[in-house]
Amino acid sequence: MKTILKSLMMAAFFAGLGSTAYAQKTATAPASATILADLTIELDGTQNEIAFGNLSASTTGPVILDANGLANSNTGTSTNVARFDLGGADGSEVTVSFDEEVLLEGTNNASNTMTMTSQVVGTALAAEQSAAGIVEIGDTVSLVLNQGGTRGEYFLWVGGSFPALAGQNVDIYAGTFNINVEYN
Repeated sequence: MKTILKSLMMAAFFAGLGSTAYAQKTATAPASATILADLTIELDGTQNEIAFGNLSASTTGPVILDANGLANSNTGTSTNVARFDLGGADGSEVTVSFDEEVLLEGTNNASNTMTMTSQVVGTALAAEQSAAGIVEIGDTVSLVLNQGGTRGEYFLWVGGSFPALAGQNVDIYAGTFNINVEYN
């Protein structure tokens, strides 16, 4: 009888353990999204290419196309920097990413190559290219209300450089510079 009682007590004890209810806990997190004006980036109609001009195959010093338009070195006489116009929500911060280097290939012989190192400068006013500050890959810029008061703007100019061209194969070299912007 003692053994049966002991067995019943043990069974009741273990049955009670199996049916013990644990307190359930829950948590929540808020969810949100901010919808901003479309972010745009457009190549300017006039400053629409990165052009170093006509260069000598025996240029002994570095070739520099200054993005600020102030200090070109060893370039041809007819040069151009590219300008990209950003637009979006006024006061918004935008992260800028771009190709640090651009491979230029010969159009007559694709095995002829040169590597351009990019230089990017930017400012909130289109008329201030010469005073624009350096923009590094991954930098954040702020869109500033345009003169018409309808959206935020920011302007980026792109130049670049090559090392000395001594011994460079004669060819017409071309490549593509890529730039990306996104809201923070």
